[in-house]
Amino acid sequence: MEKVIFFFCVFSCWIMQITSSDLSVGGSSDLRVQIGENITLNCSMRNRDEVAWYRLRSEEFVLLISAEKDKTGRRLLTTYNQNRTRMKMITDSWITRVSLTISGVTESDSGLYFYGIKSDTPEMHFDKPIRLEIEDEVTVTVTERVLMFAGVGLAVFVFFLTVFSVVTGGIIYHRGHQKGWKAAKQEALINQKSDKMCFI
Repeated sequence: MEKVIFFFCVFSCWIMQITSSDLSVGGSSDLRVQIGENITLNCSMRNRDEVAWYRLRSEEFVLLISAEKDKTGRRLLTTYNQNRTRMKMITDSWITRVSLTISGVTESDSGLYFYGIKSDTPEMHFDKPIRLEIEDEVTVTVTERVLMFAGVGLAVFVFFLTVFSVVTGGIIYHRGHQKGWKAAKQEALINQKSDKMCFI
């Protein structure tokens, strides 16, 4: 019984880890957000002079925003912005990391996002895309997820408890059967001895 409780506790901890990790999107190439949220997409611009963000949606590849360093290399100047009210570029003081922020995400913002960087050469280098997906309004809350996984954990606990009961019952039956068989053999031997004594 103690082993069953131990496995149940381990399973519950594992489920909680899955739930918490599932809510995090850091480091993932897929980003799921709800309508109206603000998002931030990061890119590295180390040793580069220009950066541009593109979106691929319905086979349409669109330039969203682009920027380049000024002559001093200490400021990032926006050269093109498709939507100035919702899209901005934010950078650190050394312009090594640049973030694209989109305010108030709409359904039209879903798609694949690419950022390209270049220096003196005309070629632009692209990193792996980020898929932005818009979730439905009806989403499962953290509490609901925990309750669902707790239900699964309870079902697993009941399963282990049933298996434990069946195994225990089988052991008890087997031992009882062995004791009965031994008792029957002893009774047969006693009867044989008594028959021999009566015959003499």
